[in-house]
Amino acid sequence: MRFSHNDREFAQLNRMLGSCLSRKGGVVLVDGTVASGKTELIKSFSDKAVGGGVLVLSALAVQTENEIPLGVVDQLAHNASAQVPGIAELQEAIEAAACLTTAGATDPERVSPEHGRVLAQLHAAMMRLAAQRPLVITVDDLHHADQISLQFLCYLARRILNKRVMVVLGLQPGPLPAFPLFQMEMSSQTNCRRIVLEPLSVRHVGRILSEATGGQADAARLAPLYRSLSGGNPLLVNALVADRLEGHDGTGVDAGLPHYRRAVLTCLQRMDGVSTQVAQGHAVLEATGSRHLIGRLLQLDNTLVRRSEHILFRSGLLTAQGFRHPEARAAALESLHPERRAELHTGAARLLFQEGARAADVGTQLLAADSAKDPWAVPLLIDAAEQQLQADRLDQATTYVRLAQREAVTEQQHADVTLMLARTEWRLNPAVVARHLGLGPGATCEAPLQTGQAVQMIRGLLEQGLLEQATEALRWAGESGFDIQHADCEEWNTFKTWLACTYPPLALELPGVPERTEPPGRACHPRPGGELGDSARLLGSVLRGDLADSGLKLAEDRLRMMRLGAGTVEALGNTLRALVYADRYGSAQDWGELLLKEANDRHDPEWVASFASVMAEVAIGRGEPEAAADYARTALTCGAHQTSTVLAGIARAMLMLALVETGDLDGVQRLLSQENFDAAAHSRESLYLLQARGHYHLARRQPHLALRDFSTCGQRMTAWKVDSPSFIPWRTDRAQALIDLDRHEDARGAAEEQLALLVPAQRRTRAITLRVLAQTVEPAQRSPLLEEALQLMTETPDHSERTRILRLLGCNRRPPAAPEHLHGAAVTPPSEDVRGIADLSAAEQRVALLVGKGYTNSEAASELFITVSTVEQHLTRIYRKLGIKQRSDLRAWLVDCHA
Repeated sequence: MRFSHNDREFAQLNRMLGSCLSRKGGVVLVDGTVASGKTELIKSFSDKAVGGGVLVLSALAVQTENEIPLGVVDQLAHNASAQVPGIAELQEAIEAAACLTTAGATDPERVSPEHGRVLAQLHAAMMRLAAQRPLVITVDDLHHADQISLQFLCYLARRILNKRVMVVLGLQPGPLPAFPLFQMEMSSQTNCRRIVLEPLSVRHVGRILSEATGGQADAARLAPLYRSLSGGNPLLVNALVADRLEGHDGTGVDAGLPHYRRAVLTCLQRMDGVSTQVAQGHAVLEATGSRHLIGRLLQLDNTLVRRSEHILFRSGLLTAQGFRHPEARAAALESLHPERRAELHTGAARLLFQEGARAADVGTQLLAADSAKDPWAVPLLIDAAEQQLQADRLDQATTYVRLAQREAVTEQQHADVTLMLARTEWRLNPAVVARHLGLGPGATCEAPLQTGQAVQMIRGLLEQGLLEQATEALRWAGESGFDIQHADCEEWNTFKTWLACTYPPLALELPGVPERTEPPGRACHPRPGGELGDSARLLGSVLRGDLADSGLKLAEDRLRMMRLGAGTVEALGNTLRALVYADRYGSAQDWGELLLKEANDRHDPEWVASFASVMAEVAIGRGEPEAAADYARTALTCGAHQTSTVLAGIARAMLMLALVETGDLDGVQRLLSQENFDAAAHSRESLYLLQARGHYHLARRQPHLALRDFSTCGQRMTAWKVDSPSFIPWRTDRAQALIDLDRHEDARGAAEEQLALLVPAQRRTRAITLRVLAQTVEPAQRSPLLEEALQLMTETPDHSERTRILRLLGCNRRPPAAPEHLHGAAVTPPSEDVRGIADLSAAEQRVALLVGKGYTNSEAASELFITVSTVEQHLTRIYRKLGIKQRSDLRAWLVDCHA
């Protein structure tokens, strides 16, 4: 091994030797961690001393001989550098003394008279040698020495002050000091010196590299890296050099370093047992960042752990962040017996589970142990697989599930594993669906999927955007008979209703049950299956155009009775959307603001995203594009990595519509450039996206492109049987594009077709239809249509639509005041002829009235059941529109309103 170190330590030893030659004997304790160059330093010094005519007696203490009395002293007699008179006498004295010391244990704190005589005889023999020539005694790895040899060395050290004798002792530090009484005794001697070996510097590492490779440039470049990887440990530095010469430079974290790995193993084998255990504990826990658990894992006192970590740091194995290279960690794991390694990984898993660590971190330990026997282990592995699926790490998810499959005990565990295994494998191979469902020829599954598990699995695939796999699963459910077998299962039928609302074309993959027909209004009445089934049926009915008042009234009753929770959030969202698609924007806004406020108060981002997405639709329907954009952004921000793909698509579409309305067409273009219309083609979100892109094309004066989008939207809605005009009025959208193309007859036909489909409850959609229809007739025929549309807008305010109608009427009519009933606030509305109120949306009018009456932002938010942030955003727009700067100006404006 090449060795390069500062000359300081060697010079200290030479100075001590010079004093020894002048009859000033002394002791040197050389303190160095494993493979620090301690042995090389002692050997180099011994060689020089022999060359100077000094008699050197050397010994190497080993752990396997530390029970042999005088084993170290015996080595000294047999390892003399020269055969001089007196050596045989020393050997005879040792043999005689060994016979006397075999009986009984040696007291480290007290020398018995019998042992005293032995020590005196040995000392006399040594002094006779020293009388002939200077004597140097070296003992390396003294921490493994036998007790009587230590007593002799202490005895000798106290009697060499005026002798030509020098004792050099090599020590390796440990978390528990080796022979503390011996070290204290030695350190108290005036003739004792301690040399602590420091790690190699970058300069010394560079020197070793240069000597080995002959390249100064490479040595200078690699020296800092090799110093970092080795911590300055000479053994590790030389191992890295050997790897370098074989083509491994260690510059990548995955680089193989065979010599370095073996050197780390050597260090672990040669250092004290506690430090080796701590290194192994680090190796087990490092991947999960839970090194604070090492003491509990190894059942060691934390003080011992900290001391051992300091030793490992000095030895070049650890940094404050962990192992210096993955190969070092691999070597530490390799040093464990397989059974002990499994035991540690299992223990780590239990500790992490108790600490509430992430399922993936606990699962990693269970995988390493290749065992999951604890009752919580299989459910946790399934949770870990779910986390990996969400992160799109399929291979890792599959390994978790495979272990869970092997360790599953109960029927429920087998069923849960089957579900997760299907979800993971279908992403790679959809053809395994039948095998995991336990249906069809060749099915071998021990636990076929139950209804709820099949629903969970297919919905999970859809919400992750895995359309192909979900389609395959649905096809097998239809062809294998699963659909027919569960025809009377409310949970399965609720899922099919949800599927028809959310992914309409995929519902066609389930032909086993004929389409259920309902008398008008009956689809919404309560049935077994709970809120989710009722809300899904209500939403499906509204999308199909069944707007029976009884059903919508029942919907509001449900909103009143249902409490927000994990089991009701989807049902509440479905019910709110049913009100929106039925043109009940006032009710939807009231309930939506309440639910969004509660979701905010309970700090659940997924719930916030769900209701903010609905409120974005409400704001679009009420002609409040700025508020719609705010809600949509909230939904997209809070719902990142949580909200389903459909809800996220709806929020993006609402944001586009809002930006079109406010004139930010560049913003729309950026959003469209990120959209994948083909991926969304089978879901309800595609309808919103087509509508949004169509309006963008209209704003860009590209009616031919808008006509294509609106026509595609209409074709899908018709084919999917979700053709309610108040859902998406694609016919009037298409008519608007035809008007811009000067195809007024075709536009009138589309508008009249939509008008014929409407019922009285669809007031907003009827107003839009009348306004578009008015654009297709002669100017003299327009006023009655527009007047009726304006009246409908009075009943169902839509600020943007009202502005369009007024523009067509060509007059300065102002929108009516805000509603008198303001969530219970006794507010008198201002007169319609007050300048500026026409510029405020209905939501802004409500905020302005309360703040103008002296309400704080928090009080106004509480009164209106919205967030303080929403109040602040409304105020910003109110100030801008009214040309005022502060709250006092708003109060003055309100006084003018009532003057």
